[in-house]
Amino acid sequence: MRTGEEIRSGEREETDEDQVRGRPARNEARQRQREGRRRRRYDNGSFRASERDLDLLYLIAEQYAITLPQLARLIERSPHTARALRDRWKRAGWVESGKLAVQAPPFVWLTGRGTAVAQSPYRTWQANHGLALHIEAVTEVRLQLEHELGLGEWECERSIAQRLADLGGRRSHLPDAILTTRKGQIAIEVELTLKNRGRLREIARETGNTYERVWYFARPTLVPTLRRLAAESPWQNIEVFPDLPSPDDLPR
Repeated sequence: MRTGEEIRSGEREETDEDQVRGRPARNEARQRQREGRRRRRYDNGSFRASERDLDLLYLIAEQYAITLPQLARLIERSPHTARALRDRWKRAGWVESGKLAVQAPPFVWLTGRGTAVAQSPYRTWQANHGLALHIEAVTEVRLQLEHELGLGEWECERSIAQRLADLGGRRSHLPDAILTTRKGQIAIEVELTLKNRGRLREIARETGNTYERVWYFARPTLVPTLRRLAAESPWQNIEVFPDLPSPDDLPR
């Protein structure tokens, strides 16, 4: 537990996770897992999973689900091509697809068969309408930071939870992701609704204490409140951005 004097000093508490997060061994293990998927092609009757299929299905498992427009951005093709790819996956029995939120496009998520084909270590996700918009928003941030700007390597919330469980650790809150950059690690938080102010303060304090930097991506109406909470952090390592900022607004 941190004392009041330690908090006032602005020194960040070292945790067990500090000793393991970012280790080369974890990155090497993830790379071997990817390479193992690429070395194998899966036959499923008349359907054959290509390397691209495997990579995309695995990413969907990491994110729980993605929308059709997000799939189009990932494959850098038209919405029509993305729908055709989704339909092929559905015929193979690898994915399900449908509307999970009124104000969002159709989502795509894995079936049990798709989870097996992707060799995903995560439990097959059951469609959850209440989480759909948050899942969409987190994936939007991933596409911008990792795929389009190339700022670093993304570790999803499911991987963080699994890694901490393997280490026997528990936290009251997990970030939505960790982005590993050349300058260190950044905890990613995506906020669409204003939580209880006390709970937000707890989350900001915990993530600010645990990670080198914290980036919040929030709806514009939430930004003033989050920036006030960030200013209260003794470590002054939390930055708040409205929605998806322009690349020039992101520190490198």
